[in-house]
Formats: sequence, structure tokens, C-alpha cells
Amino acid sequence: MGSLYYAREEPTRSLERPANLIRLCDASLAPYGIAPNGPNPSADIDLLRKFELSGSLEGIKNDFFSLGLSGSLSDYFGFTLTNATYTDISESQANTIFNSRAFKSDCKEWRGNVQGQNWGVYQVQTIYEGTLKFERKPINFSLDANASAKIASFEPKLKLALKREANTQLSGKGLVAVFVPIYRNQD
Repeated sequence: MGSLYYAREEPTRSLERPANLIRLCDASLAPYGIAPNGPNPSADIDLLRKFELSGSLEGIKNDFFSLGLSGSLSDYFGFTLTNATYTDISESQANTIFNSRAFKSDCKEWRGNVQGQNWGVYQVQTIYEGTLKFERKPINFSLDANASAKIASFEPKLKLALKREANTQLSGKGLVAVFVPIYRNQD
């Protein structure tokens, strides 16, 4: 959690859309006497809704609408992090790690290259873990058989889009790209 990451996109403080974080340099917590807080229980996280609201699924939503279907993808499908827990460190602990690690030669050189590209640099303060669950929701009986077939034919496209966006499998236990970052480009 004390590691620095970057995303190949303009730096932003907005958490409205997902980011594909790539490790920049590592930081072990132990030398700083820092122990993460957690795991702590968390409410389930509706990942599909987050992706939908972020606009990252606009292309696949257009495919959905072109089938003559309406509503939200979340009306028909679910992609949720269940049995979720979070682990974090305080912002002051994160700052201690950052101030010690970010300016060491192995990290500083990489940061310079990344910032030269105007990519975002972040430090993750909180991570969420749990069980990923993808499901097709029960279909409203008022829908005709043709609509049901369209929804079934659309499902593989949605799964592929979600795998790409979430950079993970759609089921099973694991670390998920739900995080609380500290924006580090200004430093």
C-alpha cells in the first residue's frame, strides 16, 4: 500500500472513472514501523454501476441499445465485490513513506519519466478485497423471448468489456481495482 503507481492518462483528482494503475516503485511498510489497519468489513461494491457511471462502458452500452434493449446494464446484469473488506494506512503514514521513497534514485528517475509524459502519479492508501461475482439478473417476465435471447447474446460482450476495464476475472477472490489514491503529481 505504500507503493507509488502511475496511470497512462492525464493526472486527475477525480475518482469518477477507473484507472489502470501500473507499479512505479515499491515501498515496504515494515522499515517505517507502519502496520496496515485492517482488514475491516465493508459494504458490497457495485462495480458494474461504478463502470457505467464513469462512462467507461459507453461503447458496449451503444451495442446494448443497438439490440433494441433499454435501461441500464445494471438492470440486467450484476458485477459486484461481495464479502468486501478494506485495509488502509493513514494519510500521515502514507506521507512518511512517500517522503522517504519517492526521492530515492530508483523511484525518482521513473517518476521523472512518467511525469515527462504527463501521466498521473498516485499512492494507494486503501485497498479493497472480496469475492467478485458476475450474474445475469432474473429477467422480467413481461419481456418477450426475443429480448431474453438478445440479453443472452450480449452477455459475452459485456463480460469481455468488464474483464478489460477491471483488469481481472469476473469471479473468485482477489484484490480489486477499487482504491483510495493520493494524487502525487504536485510533489
